[in-house]
Amino acid sequence: MTAATVTRRAVSVAVLLATATLLTAGCGDGSGKPPGEARSTSAVRDPATRSPSGQATSGTFNSTDIGWIQLMIAMDDQTTVLLGLVPGHSSDTGVEKWAKPVAIAYRDELVQLRKLLARAGVPDTNPHQGHDMPGMVTEDELRTIKGTKGAAFDTLFLAAMRDHLDQAAKIAHSQRSAGADPAAKRLAASVEKTSLTWRARLPKGSGGR
Repeated sequence: MTAATVTRRAVSVAVLLATATLLTAGCGDGSGKPPGEARSTSAVRDPATRSPSGQATSGTFNSTDIGWIQLMIAMDDQTTVLLGLVPGHSSDTGVEKWAKPVAIAYRDELVQLRKLLARAGVPDTNPHQGHDMPGMVTEDELRTIKGTKGAAFDTLFLAAMRDHLDQAAKIAHSQRSAGADPAAKRLAASVEKTSLTWRARLPKGSGGR
């Protein structure tokens, strides 16, 4: 891998986190005003105390923390639904054995992410609803995968999980560098480690290469 390739990958992940923050900001704060108008002058002076949507947060969080937390909740919510399809759809005992502890881990991860969001004072809404982003299992993809069984399901499931785990590890790594809240950064480190671990243990197959 060349230095240029590493640089391009780092930039692409940073752009994704920035995009997540901008997409959240674009949703506004429910006041009917554009995001820029909804913010108070104090938010301009101290942007680290505002979520991407302009809502006040705990002073230990910056916009990257909030953007990452909200993006991970959106991604994990969809992935948890995907993991829940394995029983009754998969024909591979290796896939079933792999998915069971992963599903449990994801539910626990969502609890931790939502606790951080609550501590930040940000409502638990999904600013990424309907967005097609790297690592995000879309509703259309879920419907397609849900309509399959056996080997066809396993192929699509493994491919979706591979993409999700790869992206989750990348954005968690970026969050560790750009985030501010210590607890959020610790969780990001855990997410990066577990994503890489689950990825390495992903059953081999046409979708889990």
